[in-house]
Amino acid sequence: MEWQDVTFLQKNWIKKTAWFLANFLTFSSLILAIIGIVFTFIDPIDFNYWFAKIMALCSIFDFADGKLARISGSRKLAVDIDTIVDSIAFGIFPAIYLGYTVSSWNIVAGIFTGLVYLSAVWFRLYRFVKRDPLYTPYFNGLPSPFAGMVVACLVIFPYTEQWVILLSTVIISGFMLSKIPFPSFKGVPTLFDMFWIVSTTLCVVLFAVLPFDPNWMVYPAYGIAVLMVIYLVAGPGYAIKLDEKLKLGPKEDTENEK
Repeated sequence: MEWQDVTFLQKNWIKKTAWFLANFLTFSSLILAIIGIVFTFIDPIDFNYWFAKIMALCSIFDFADGKLARISGSRKLAVDIDTIVDSIAFGIFPAIYLGYTVSSWNIVAGIFTGLVYLSAVWFRLYRFVKRDPLYTPYFNGLPSPFAGMVVACLVIFPYTEQWVILLSTVIISGFMLSKIPFPSFKGVPTLFDMFWIVSTTLCVVLFAVLPFDPNWMVYPAYGIAVLMVIYLVAGPGYAIKLDEKLKLGPKEDTENEK
């Protein structure tokens, strides 16, 4: 089932409102990312928590603006503009932060970390734009907002060494570059999708709004980490089932008519 099949969402005022909100959230992500880049170089005290919170907010905005853009029916907003903003919010911003953080251990390793992460995000987004229509049941490779949240959780865990960040960045980049299918949750959500979306959103929202205290932020971070592991392990199988169901749907309808 797709968004255009939901009758009450086809009203003109709902589409216009969805278009406006999608634009607002998209450019809010861009503003946050630029603020984050500037503050990375200023390097204020406890900026790792600021970085994590900005990534959490950008992830929430990205998920919401995608849904709203599809409700509004705006392909231009859903694919082109959103992808440009994602390349900054989930590419340039975390790449600069990762490079800056690891460079305190080794300058060459810092440059390598930033370049690897940015290259992986940009290549994945290029592949997404080239392949992906408004609705597909799965992504090819780990979505960059999920990768950003993995990084956000990683940097607030206490005593995380720079070499661990470097190694984790390479692994995450590998998942983004891979062609492993991961659920997109783009269509009208099923009951299982709703459970996953609500639980993930709740953890990310808590992560974004809780005080700058590791004793508080670490709990939703652990929750996000568990959900990410589940997504990495069980996601590909679920994505393949969704794709098979989508392909079999029209055939089953034809057989029923006969």
